[in-house]
Amino acid sequence: ADSIDTIREPLISPVSAASPDSLPHRGSNKDPNNPPQSRTAVRSKPLYESLDFETLINSFTKSLATQSSTTTLSQVPHASGPSRTLIGYTGRTFVRWLLTILTGLCTGSVAILIVWNIDVLTDLRERALSNVEEEMTSEDSNALDYLRVFLLFTGWNLLLSLPASLLTVLVSPSAQGSGIPEVKAYLNGVNIKGFMTLKTILIKTVGTTLSVASGLAVGPEGPLVHLGAAIGGGVTRTGKMVTTIRDLRNSKPRVASLLGCSHVDEPLHRSWLSRGLGYMTTFRNDGERRDFICIGSACGFAAAFGAPIGGILFAFEEVGSHFPSRMLWRTLIGTSIATFCIAVYSNDLTNYGVLTLDSIKTPDGDVLKNRFGEIPYYAILGALGGVMGAAFNGGWRRVAMRRMKYHAGKGWSWKVFEVACLSMLTSAMTFWLPIAFSYFACRDPVAGGVDDDNQDDWFPWSHDDDGQGDQFVDDFGSRFNCGVNQTNELASVFFGSREEAIKNILRDPSTFDERTLLVVGFLFLPLLLVTFGTHIPCGLFMPTILIGGSLGGYAGIIIERHFMSGVSPATFALVGATALLGGIQRSTVSLCVIIMEGTGETKFLIPIVVTTVVSKWVGDHFTQGIYEIGIELKGYPYLDHHVHKAWDQAEIRELMTEAVITIRTRANAGEIENILNSTSHNGFPVVEEDGRLVGIVRRDQLAAMVECGVFVREETIESGAGEGWERRHSDVGDRSTSDNNWAEFYSSSGSGVVPARSVSDDTAGSKKFVALRRNNLSFVSEPVTAALAVGNDCKFAADLKPSSQPSTPQRGSSSRQSMLLDTVFVIKDDLRVDNERLPTVTVADEDRRRLVNVASVMNISPHMVAPNTPLSRAYRLFTNMGLRHLTVVEGGRVVGIIT
Repeated sequence: ADSIDTIREPLISPVSAASPDSLPHRGSNKDPNNPPQSRTAVRSKPLYESLDFETLINSFTKSLATQSSTTTLSQVPHASGPSRTLIGYTGRTFVRWLLTILTGLCTGSVAILIVWNIDVLTDLRERALSNVEEEMTSEDSNALDYLRVFLLFTGWNLLLSLPASLLTVLVSPSAQGSGIPEVKAYLNGVNIKGFMTLKTILIKTVGTTLSVASGLAVGPEGPLVHLGAAIGGGVTRTGKMVTTIRDLRNSKPRVASLLGCSHVDEPLHRSWLSRGLGYMTTFRNDGERRDFICIGSACGFAAAFGAPIGGILFAFEEVGSHFPSRMLWRTLIGTSIATFCIAVYSNDLTNYGVLTLDSIKTPDGDVLKNRFGEIPYYAILGALGGVMGAAFNGGWRRVAMRRMKYHAGKGWSWKVFEVACLSMLTSAMTFWLPIAFSYFACRDPVAGGVDDDNQDDWFPWSHDDDGQGDQFVDDFGSRFNCGVNQTNELASVFFGSREEAIKNILRDPSTFDERTLLVVGFLFLPLLLVTFGTHIPCGLFMPTILIGGSLGGYAGIIIERHFMSGVSPATFALVGATALLGGIQRSTVSLCVIIMEGTGETKFLIPIVVTTVVSKWVGDHFTQGIYEIGIELKGYPYLDHHVHKAWDQAEIRELMTEAVITIRTRANAGEIENILNSTSHNGFPVVEEDGRLVGIVRRDQLAAMVECGVFVREETIESGAGEGWERRHSDVGDRSTSDNNWAEFYSSSGSGVVPARSVSDDTAGSKKFVALRRNNLSFVSEPVTAALAVGNDCKFAADLKPSSQPSTPQRGSSSRQSMLLDTVFVIKDDLRVDNERLPTVTVADEDRRRLVNVASVMNISPHMVAPNTPLSRAYRLFTNMGLRHLTVVEGGRVVGIIT
């Protein structure tokens, strides 16, 4: 971990750099009354790093804040500050709203693309089966005819599932599974590499479509959450666009001008794209990206279930570790836009989700008023759902661990082979079971959808009045191996759209034979157990609702027949789906709202609440939720918000690392090189000569300063004058600057542009430097390298169109954006990487004794605690504030650190 040699469980995560053996897992400390013992971390390459959610505060950022506002502290309650324009004070809020709307639109569009392609592929399979199933029902049919149809059915499913697995394994392994554990871990503060790239989005979209359409026991809802989060994070990643536009401007200036990529000093019609990217660069930091990822995940969930408010609550309760109230309004707009896209696609404002639950059939309009006696049955079903969910989660853990052990050290072909075997197994079960159970699965349809015995009943197996047996109401129904004008209930569920099957079961399960409901439930439950988590994009919401609805509907029929006449089996089908979802996923508030929004029936509030609470309470007694298990199996460090009472008795001194690696406010370049190359830490406390803590500096900041050759000027050291700076040419691809020899450092987190003096400055340049200092522009003379204190990358820039004198970046001015597309070198986190991820540096011999002013870039407000601070308070600081480092001080001096 950061600046840690000895670490303990469980308060270690999020970690910035830790050895694989040192990574703790949620729930690893089984006995909270016995504090975990310390152990020594072996120095090796880090698996994961923490994210920097905190806003950097140093002299540079403070000077920018001073320039942008003239309001003093005493005027804050009364002063209105700078005048506000149509897009706000600086335009940042306006751009946030635009990016939120863009996230909702893109997520909704991806959901439409997935739904449309799944419908097309499913319809093609149904048509192919309908054309050949006549061979099975003819009088001269034999076993070969059945085998021919089975091979066609299995081959079609393999044709879809194999490409999904191949794309996932060979092109983008990050697209595997639902992606929700990755989203949860990232929002908890752990940098998960690769799960937000454009390649992952494309493969996840294509793979989800193919895997769901192949008939496997998976759903598209979980992947939609991942896709929404990736889209939300992607709108803030403009680095490659910036580099592309910069290269285009240098190589083909006329083309760049036509495309709006010219310098921002050019007219708007030539530089509109450059200006737009200039505003978007403000959001290229972990804190802003976290907000958009959270909004995107909510949009994906809302589009999946047609539940805008449910999506917000899902992001708040299940995904996001930090969800400030200021995000509620933006998230609601994003989820509403995502669901509206689905409504426009379906041409129905009442159908605005990938999976929308239909209205439920009940014996009366005020069912709860007359059915208080049903509440114990709801609690019983909730308990059964909690037990089944816990058993499913425990079984899935064992299957996943065995799968990981089996595939360890083997090639990609074994992973694809597993998917092929599961596809053939699913195809075999769904093909032969309707034939084997045709004695109860085949039933006579009712013309027009009305039962002769009960004119008020609705039947899904209804043919049109013209007597054609293959025309069914809502296109739901399959004759498969049944007589003329008969319908095979199992084939209708297995071969058709899963969404339509769920709607019909939840609408009125009594229209199905109760044995059909049992077969559907107990078939898909083991199939989901072995399929979820394979090397394809897959979710579990849709099959879980199908399983829970089928078994709950069966329970409702049995209760109505033997225990309480007049009850609604549809109510128990909905309760069963809720119970199983609660037992597996362990959501509470968001689950209730999702079911309410999906059905549009407020009268089911009490059954849903009772079932959800009981299922979660029972399930928590046995196992964790499915996503927490996934996080643990994948080794992602994760901190939940539960604090053991025993931690109030433990102190920080029992956990902290005492061998802390610190760095002085002014350090030699050689010293920094040794520290970076010999440690795996990502944060170092900065101390004065007497050991007093004055700040904390990150690894990437130190690497950037040394690589860019930003040192304290020798004449300044000798004279003892104010802090002067120079930039020496580094060995990492630096180019010469313009004639006036003014280099500039650009902060990609939006901190602004800092002019720095080059080594070859002439006398005129020196006079400019002195003049600027006399104007009290401290950000020029003091924290030259403060612009290197950025989140994910930093840019060393030289303006290709310089002015005679570097301009001061003003609020809302274009000078701050002008450096964006003129960079000549980009320093990223993987710069000259050793141990695969850690930035390291190599210093020339003549520069090893040069001084680097670490104080100019350090965070001057590090979080610190005393050694006797209760462990519980430190834990709350990490979970509530998303900290990366917590320094332990005593008498102003560093005595330990926790990460």
